[in-house]
Amino acid sequence: MLGLSVLCGLMAGGGLWLAVTGLRRVDRPDAWGVVVRWQRWWTRVTSYRLAAAIAAGLTVGAVTRWPVAAILAGLLAWAAPVLLGSGKAEEQHVAKLEAIASWTEALRGSLRSYAGIEQAIRDTASLAKPPIARQVAGLAGALSAGVRLPEALEAFKSDVDHHAADLVATSLRRAAASHAGNLASQLGWLAQAVRDRVAAVQRVETARTETKTSARLVIIIVVTVGVGLWLFNRPLLEPYNSPAGQVVLAVVAGIWVTAAVWLQRLTRIPEPARVLADEPPPAGARGLR
Repeated sequence: MLGLSVLCGLMAGGGLWLAVTGLRRVDRPDAWGVVVRWQRWWTRVTSYRLAAAIAAGLTVGAVTRWPVAAILAGLLAWAAPVLLGSGKAEEQHVAKLEAIASWTEALRGSLRSYAGIEQAIRDTASLAKPPIARQVAGLAGALSAGVRLPEALEAFKSDVDHHAADLVATSLRRAAASHAGNLASQLGWLAQAVRDRVAAVQRVETARTETKTSARLVIIIVVTVGVGLWLFNRPLLEPYNSPAGQVVLAVVAGIWVTAAVWLQRLTRIPEPARVLADEPPPAGARGLR
């Protein structure tokens, strides 16, 4: 019966994933092929997580006959990549910071060779690193297509969605409007500030490694103890078969979930607010995405 319950749960989760994927509308690929591929990848990942959560919930519910345990299993399966992940989000954050700093330095070098701002952007588009390569290529392509610099920079800020890119784009926009002659120096200061931010983030990440490991161990131990009790000491869990027992289990599960989320948040570094993201756009501004 246990094997049959597991099989039924997996089949139900897989069937629901196929149904959701089949009903989801997929747009035709456009000029932003990279964006379309990323969206498809994210859709697949989300579908897999949803299917895993449903399968885990149905399986645990069928085996234990506890609705609270089924809900908790589904939530755990959905959040497992985040709770037990290896810090990929932090690595991507650092990579984006480094890419912005590197492109800013390339801009500074191009401007020092007496190139104009628009020409410097086009010249350095191929030098941008992958985390922002698509956005920089879109900015250069927009300028080549005749879009005004302020409009293109506003769309670039929206595409990158990062406070450091906001600073660079705002500096370029204001320098173009005021014909400032010290833009190369400003970009050098910005690049150094971003580099300092990268170093600070890496130091904090090193210091928080122990906290992250502790959070993962707590989650793994709690799940292992629960499964072990069910497999080897089931009489101890008999009080949870009653409605009152399910209420108690719900309270305990709520405390555990709250603690797990809190531990996970302790390992994250808050992002500075994008104070320059809401600058009034130029008249007739239009997005480039």
